[in-house]
Amino acid sequence: MSSERRNNRPRTLSVTGLALALGLGFGLAGCADPGAANGSGVSTATAASSQHSAVALPETALGEQAGWVISAVNGEVDGDALTTGITSRFAQPVLDQLGADGLTEVFSQLGAQGPWVPTAVQEGGTQAVVTITSPGGDSLDLQIALDTDEKIAGLLFTPSAGDRTPATSWGELEDAVEGFASDTRLVVTEVEPAGAAQPAGTPLLAAGHDAAEAMPSGSMFKLYVLGAVADAVTAGTLAWDQPLTVTDDVKSLPSGELQNSPSGSTVTVREAAEKMISISDNTATDLLISAVGPEAVQRQFSVMGQNDPAINVPLLTTRALFQLGWGTGESEAAGRAAWADADSAGRQAILNTLPTGLVDVAVQDVATPVWQSGLDWFTTADDLTAAHLALQQKALDPAAAPVRDILAINSGLGETFGDDWSYVAFKGGSSIGVLAGSWYLERADGRTFTVSIQGESADPAALADQATFFGQVQDAVALLEKE
Repeated sequence: MSSERRNNRPRTLSVTGLALALGLGFGLAGCADPGAANGSGVSTATAASSQHSAVALPETALGEQAGWVISAVNGEVDGDALTTGITSRFAQPVLDQLGADGLTEVFSQLGAQGPWVPTAVQEGGTQAVVTITSPGGDSLDLQIALDTDEKIAGLLFTPSAGDRTPATSWGELEDAVEGFASDTRLVVTEVEPAGAAQPAGTPLLAAGHDAAEAMPSGSMFKLYVLGAVADAVTAGTLAWDQPLTVTDDVKSLPSGELQNSPSGSTVTVREAAEKMISISDNTATDLLISAVGPEAVQRQFSVMGQNDPAINVPLLTTRALFQLGWGTGESEAAGRAAWADADSAGRQAILNTLPTGLVDVAVQDVATPVWQSGLDWFTTADDLTAAHLALQQKALDPAAAPVRDILAINSGLGETFGDDWSYVAFKGGSSIGVLAGSWYLERADGRTFTVSIQGESADPAALADQATFFGQVQDAVALLEKE
């Protein structure tokens, strides 16, 4: 957001040991569902921040660790107990970066504005955003991520979305997006609903980055995986209740849950699809790619209307992205060096050299953007509109009808969508230096829209303020309610 439209308030220090969007960063503010109580592993609690009412933190490892951080910031943990708590609760990469003294300084600076109370919680998988509010009414989003040992691997404090000044016109929204430090694009399009004779869209806003140029989209590529699954079910070669087996060769890294499942355990196709879309489970995604075949997903880029489907051929699995992006093995390092200049055949040869078994990538190494080398999945704004329309069209077939429910499990922005909206489909995604989200929206009066936002930067810090980034979508939705 441009500086003249921000509240003038001090920015806080941040600690980033592990990218908060690890696992193709399924962005907390944009991808955890603030309002779902659907068994998807995402939960929320919200309070009236104007009254500074405290909410209970979830009774999970995330909630316990976030509670300890808030206590430390408020000076309720000090001396030897603070030092011991820091060294026992934080992952080694964070300690290596700042150490106990550095973290103590962060807590001390924030504590001067306290005491802080939690007034909202968004939790999903191994990540959470806790909005904390001071007696003076200032609010911060405490973004926290845990590693597989449930230690704090990422911690970031940013001004909360409530501190933004919302855009009141499309012009103001365009100015805000164009003022971002990251290269960001926001496109809003009115479309005809699925089944209409003319699905072409009418653009209402195309702000920021060239709408016709492909940008990295992180986990939004999973829309195409869902499309391949839907077609396989419709064709009778796959069934929603068919079991899929988790193996070491298909396990990826977070986000998600299935990477922690014992090898040999099973999950149904529908359960995997729900996890893939609602909590961006990477292992669920790669299970589904294995079930339909990567070529079937590749075909979906064309089937679902992508302007340049060859840009994503051959298909990267999520584990392949981790291996090529940040793996340290000989084949992984060689593949990373060669990927950018390789043609599709050369890239497939690189994929064929990647090791099987559990992914051997250290979380502290997942810190450098790799999208500039072509290691991501790339889409334009029109591609995302076409993908959503294609999925809604597929869902008209009774065999593929669950697609519509799967896409609606996580709305991405929770209570942003009130009674004006009868249906919301969402998929978000991110990687290091990449943050994105796309929505298909049906308004109660029958009008239908798509909204997409994509950001890219060589500096991951430029996309750290997820609340402000996705706040532009909240503004767009508010404007659409008046359109």
